[in-house]
Amino acid sequence: HIDPSDISPYFYMHHHEEGVRHALRVASGLDSMMLGEPQILGQMKAAFEQACRLGTAKRRLGQLFPFVFSASKRIRNQSGIGKNPISIAYAAAQLVGQLFPDFSTLNVFIIGSGETASLVAKYLHQQGVTQFMIASRSHNNAQQLAGTFVGKAITITNIPEHLPKADVVISATACPLPFITKTLVEQAMSQRHQTPMFFLDLAVPRDIEPDVSELEGVHLYNLDDLQHITEKGMDKRRAAADLAAHLIDDELDNYNRKHRSLKASRVICDYRTHMQSLAHHELSRAKQKMSAGHCPQAVLVEFSERLLNKLTHTPTIGLRRAAGDSRDELLDLAHYLFDTSSEPALP
Repeated sequence: HIDPSDISPYFYMHHHEEGVRHALRVASGLDSMMLGEPQILGQMKAAFEQACRLGTAKRRLGQLFPFVFSASKRIRNQSGIGKNPISIAYAAAQLVGQLFPDFSTLNVFIIGSGETASLVAKYLHQQGVTQFMIASRSHNNAQQLAGTFVGKAITITNIPEHLPKADVVISATACPLPFITKTLVEQAMSQRHQTPMFFLDLAVPRDIEPDVSELEGVHLYNLDDLQHITEKGMDKRRAAADLAAHLIDDELDNYNRKHRSLKASRVICDYRTHMQSLAHHELSRAKQKMSAGHCPQAVLVEFSERLLNKLTHTPTIGLRRAAGDSRDELLDLAHYLFDTSSEPALP
């Protein structure tokens, strides 16, 4: 049992239009700690699906959240708020994507199994990388991460043996000293016959000796390089956030118009039902007359006149009463609703 007082400090409430605006901002990534990140949208969808299963998402929420999900997708696409990398892991994956347009034969060696290494592997896999080698101080962790992406787990002591097979090496461990040395990379390059290698050092302190970049065909990127990418990405996301905020205003206007129009649904339904009842009654009467041998043309003329009189009877009385009471706004509304200025539709 959870005492409501224990969790109430973590809740807040938005009312009416501001509630819809808040839902749109959250789903679009504008209220995230990492501006524009997409994970929150998936969490909202999962929460809504759970609420539907438990029967706690009633009619109003059942209308609101599908709208929020589709609107946030439009907002993200039109503003581009999620396109620019702002996390180190995502920036690393984006950099690899820039270096290698074709991932079909790319062999990626990830050293480390923590959060950063796992996210880089996830992002690269989403971009199409299928060949992974994973090494970690904990071989069990390496096996688990490798299994997620159908990769190969490597023991930490076997890194020198497998290093020459890698086109890209991404290292993100907590090792206190660099363990990928210039000598180790030089040996790997000799076995690769000088085919270029790309190293991304995401560790603090560094896992890779800086002077490996002196070797021909070796390209080394570190956190400073990626930080520049993330800073540019954040600037672009801030600009995109301004556009997204305007798009949210537009989507909110659309939602409010649609929501207000729902108020007319009951009136429209009742009105159409009443009109259908009148038409059905007069049509049945006309059919009976035709069956009794009356002239079809005369029956149709009478049918149209009777139906017209019945359809216009109540509005006519109401308009006359409105005119007598000087209710000009009702007369103007009648002009708007009946649109008497338009040409009648021809058969």
